[in-house]
Amino acid sequence: MPRTTSSRGRLMATLFAAQVCGSTGHSIGMAIGGIMAAGITGTNTWSGMPVAVGALGTALASWPLSRLMERAGRRPGLALGYGLAVLGALVGMVGVTVGSFALLLGGMALFGVSQTSNLLSRYAAADVSPSAQRGRAMGLIVWGSSAGSMVGPNLMEPALRLGASLGVAPAASAFLISVAGYAVAALLLELFLRPDPLAVARQLHETVSFGHAAQRARALGEILTDVRVQLALATLTISQFVMISTTSTSPVYLHDHGHTVQTIGVAVALHLGGMYVASPLSGWLCDRLGRLPMIGVGALVLTGAVLLAGLAPGSDRTLVILGLFLNGVGWNFAFVAGSALLTDALSPAERASTQGLADLFMGLMGAFGSAAGGMILGVWGFTVLNTLGAALVLGPLGATLLRRPVFSRT
Repeated sequence: MPRTTSSRGRLMATLFAAQVCGSTGHSIGMAIGGIMAAGITGTNTWSGMPVAVGALGTALASWPLSRLMERAGRRPGLALGYGLAVLGALVGMVGVTVGSFALLLGGMALFGVSQTSNLLSRYAAADVSPSAQRGRAMGLIVWGSSAGSMVGPNLMEPALRLGASLGVAPAASAFLISVAGYAVAALLLELFLRPDPLAVARQLHETVSFGHAAQRARALGEILTDVRVQLALATLTISQFVMISTTSTSPVYLHDHGHTVQTIGVAVALHLGGMYVASPLSGWLCDRLGRLPMIGVGALVLTGAVLLAGLAPGSDRTLVILGLFLNGVGWNFAFVAGSALLTDALSPAERASTQGLADLFMGLMGAFGSAAGGMILGVWGFTVLNTLGAALVLGPLGATLLRRPVFSRT
């Protein structure tokens, strides 16, 4: 136990540093994907495809990477995710250089696997933390994404200079940031994420369970009958769907009401800030108040946010932007609390595959939400879209009010 305790700080530092590096690479590529697509195809029609394909790659990689982690540990799975993203960034560079849209999309599919590792890292942080500190541990790792998102854009100028010295086309040079970020993240994990977080989780579990009969790993069907797992999955998927569907359409909504590109940029930046900057606070509150109360708080904030943005006049940029910021905060509360509740409900032997399945569902719901949000916006408008989002969030909110808190298995 002393060895486990003394290594926790180093493991958390490694996970945080890798998260910053991985998010730096991811933010750059996803930001310029649409520009590259428009440059290759000559039209804005397909500008959303690189981001959509990247998001699909993120979702589909969650299950196989988690299955690998279940057998071999967190370190190989997380490092492999970043390694595949390095390959994706290189393929994307080639696609942009030769003007191949198909190669760009293929690269972006692998590129999206970096976000799979970014997301699954929060569970590795939970593995090395006792139950009372899991929320804060997850919040810290999620907060690393905001740090990476701020670092990435500031590296564009050095990337262009490096690309010029290497003979890389200016349009493809931004991918150099992603290659470097993902490679450093993979290297950090491979060198310093020792002992493996899942091994630490098993040691902590054995210490807590000393003198009690060993718990067997439940079959997936039995795990899914656990009320805590059901509530965690509902929280993660519904909040993801509502957040993506309402915010992915907000730039179009603001543009249609005559707001400038600068205003739209501020709105997006504040929304992203709400999604990640609040993570340390949400993690602390999650440990302090409990998982279920924080899911309820997140649902309340998210409901209020979508109603504010949807019912405010489109001409009032201040209220709409405030709604988008609170949308990110509400999602963050629900995301951290739902992730912590899911981890609490699982033994170390059950975690990796079930958590991967949860992220798969969450990713698919995000992709579906983006498509559905655009359709609802086009047919019924922004107010109806946000009102439907508020109605959906009432599910997790009602469940938290009806269910009594339960103790974790570990």
